[in-house]
Amino acid sequence: MKKIFMLLACCLLFGVACNCGENTEKRSITISGSLANKISAGDTLSLRISDEAENIATATVAEDGTFTFNVNVEKEQFLTLYIEDRAVTEIITDGNNITISMDEETNHINIEGTRYNEIMRSFYDKVEPLVNTLYSATSEAEAEQTYEQLLETIDASVVENRDNPTAVKILGIFMQFGGDDKRAEELFNLINKRYSYLKEYSRMKNTLIGSDLIDLKLKDGNGTEVVLSEIVKSGKWVLVDFWATWCGPCRGEIPHLVEAYAEFAPKGLEIYGVSFDRPGSEAKWQEFIKENSMTWINVWGTASNGSWEAGKEYNVNSIPANFLYSPEGKLVAKNLRGEDIKKILAEHIK
Repeated sequence: MKKIFMLLACCLLFGVACNCGENTEKRSITISGSLANKISAGDTLSLRISDEAENIATATVAEDGTFTFNVNVEKEQFLTLYIEDRAVTEIITDGNNITISMDEETNHINIEGTRYNEIMRSFYDKVEPLVNTLYSATSEAEAEQTYEQLLETIDASVVENRDNPTAVKILGIFMQFGGDDKRAEELFNLINKRYSYLKEYSRMKNTLIGSDLIDLKLKDGNGTEVVLSEIVKSGKWVLVDFWATWCGPCRGEIPHLVEAYAEFAPKGLEIYGVSFDRPGSEAKWQEFIKENSMTWINVWGTASNGSWEAGKEYNVNSIPANFLYSPEGKLVAKNLRGEDIKKILAEHIK
């Protein structure tokens, strides 16, 4: 039960994650539409490959509130539509003429002209009521039953769509909601390998249990670069912990981490805390660390534009998130929470 509500409390970035990289033949497509009262004439919209910082196209909203992009993209590319720097929706480009509209009453965004977006919409229509039920559950039994149903629904959707790229995104959601690691690996192996060009595909592969360390080279509060791999090579067990001072669930985990660090640091544990605090709040971040006795290694992970650059290769789309590596540089556990932190550490660190 505790696991369920800690998962629900995570600061999720639900909906924008997938990313494509490998070149295939490019083609020209049109993306057009309107976003009701969310945009005005003269506003600038942009398209980016999902999870990337650079615009690949921009469009100015016309007097009638419509916009049009003409862009060359790869087949089955994942793009994100932005108003200024705010992500609005993700578009899967398996169609040549894609239209976007918004219901003024519900703010529901409709995307037409692409089968894979329809699949994702159908998936969210199944999942969202279950998530809402979890939030409003009045008993432990109801929460447990709904949680299992949620995971089963996501699991079935991965299997059903294993031969199209939506399976990659849906599996990512399965992992965000704490799906069983062994089952996540089984589902991953079901997905058609033709989608290995998706960056999220490789990122999920690299965060399965048994995977090799993903190195990080980030600066601490003094501006000194701290290399993660060097800590592991020194014979330490390392818990890579992604968090932020503004994240309530992250703050809730800190007392458990402080207690675990006091007990296991003498046995060879180090914590590599990666902050996703907002640019300009570095002083607040350092003060928070001192006030909360976070005496382990703390580094800054947010890029100057506010993106979570340091978490990309870890496929981190929500926080808190953490990954436990052995002194051999192998991932042995992830997403340790609450009272389970010490329990799981005790299973590995003798």
